[in-house]
Amino acid sequence: MNTRVERLSGHPARVVLEVEVEPERVERTVDAVYRRIVRQVRIPGFRPGKAPRPIVEMHLGKDALYVEAVDELVPQAYREAVRAANIEPVAQAKIDIIDFGAGKPLKFKAEVDVKPDVQLGQYRGLAVEKRVRKVTEKDVDEVIDALREQFAELVAVDKEKVEPGDYAVVDFEGHIDGQPFRGGAGKGEILRVGDEGILPAFSEQLVGMAPGEEREFDVTFPEGAREDLAGKTAKFRVRLLEIKQRRVPEADDEFAKDLGEFETIAQLRDDRRKRLEEAAEQAAEAEMRDKLLEQAVNNAQVELPPVMVERELVRMKDEFEYSLWARGLTLERYLQASEQTEEELLERLRPSAAQRVKSELVLEAIAKAEQLEPTEEEINRRLQELFASVQDAKERERLMADEDNRAGVRDSLRRAKAMDFLVEQANVTVVQVDPGEAPSEGPETGGQVSEATESEAAQAETGAAAEQESSARSE
Repeated sequence: MNTRVERLSGHPARVVLEVEVEPERVERTVDAVYRRIVRQVRIPGFRPGKAPRPIVEMHLGKDALYVEAVDELVPQAYREAVRAANIEPVAQAKIDIIDFGAGKPLKFKAEVDVKPDVQLGQYRGLAVEKRVRKVTEKDVDEVIDALREQFAELVAVDKEKVEPGDYAVVDFEGHIDGQPFRGGAGKGEILRVGDEGILPAFSEQLVGMAPGEEREFDVTFPEGAREDLAGKTAKFRVRLLEIKQRRVPEADDEFAKDLGEFETIAQLRDDRRKRLEEAAEQAAEAEMRDKLLEQAVNNAQVELPPVMVERELVRMKDEFEYSLWARGLTLERYLQASEQTEEELLERLRPSAAQRVKSELVLEAIAKAEQLEPTEEEINRRLQELFASVQDAKERERLMADEDNRAGVRDSLRRAKAMDFLVEQANVTVVQVDPGEAPSEGPETGGQVSEATESEAAQAETGAAAEQESSARSE
């Protein structure tokens, strides 16, 4: 088989393979196709599998066997040509059959986007700061306070009157035009007085009530309430059962003991301080590695095939949709909250997608230049971690043996080794950063978009939570 490789001018990451398969191989494939088909077709006057080839060709059409043979040969020959040309396709090839037939070679062209060549710049001995944020007593205080809030309890209090911020335990029932309505009654309901999620007019009527007191009052639902309630007036009868307040435990030895791991509050503080320091170290390490990779990428030259960027863009969109789903949101709600279209979101993500692709290509080029390869043991260990949750042993073995899975893990580990190599070869200066000190500038592409989408997602999440709570209160 002969293969000629041509790189298209103006498209350095796109090649055309001109492939010629010798006539002898074509004929062997045609014979194999004939032997398979002759057992399947029914031809009058011949037992299955006994019709001569000329008769089969007359029955099916002169070129039928050759067409079937070409369908088998082209994928095989294409894969062989790719290996011979030492290229890595990143998309489906566009195949153009040039010529085939009896006594002729099979000729075809395959146009395909491939992984581009990377011209590495400096990547050894890069200078970088590792900025570790100092952990202060205020940081520890905030963590302890948050922990106390988690263990806060509602306790009954001996108070004469309900005040804003109190929790009122009430029985209530409401009617619209003399008829009960869905969500209009409750027994022993706990309502935080002054909570924005409660109808303001309802909450205001609870202020000043004494335990055991009953009140009747009217409440008009706002236009934004549930459709069957919006704009309507309900008559409520409410009985206050008791008043509760939220009690946060003191930050003392007793609180530390209640957690089950500590004897004193000092031990608890030491533990949380250590965790904060470990988190600060991990964050500083991650930031330092990002800045190192950014330098290596900026020092390299590579032209990205659009198909690789588009594929990464789809992957990033899927990741973002999953993160929204984990928050109970949808992409539609996010787009509505951020006042943008899906097309606008993708355009904002595009620079980050391109940076991701370029980073992967540069790391792969470094791994190749430094001959950094994972061992089979490392690949198997990682595959075992990935498929540890698969209960069926045979299915787990099949997944671990799958060539695509192994290739994906091999590439991932190779890039990880290249990243570790960058760190090992770098000139790292550790800097202790005071809280409030301006952070160093991160990567110019991707980071800002990620922060923006995260902020907008948080806004959408807040809006959704408020809407759901308001709807629940209305019910």
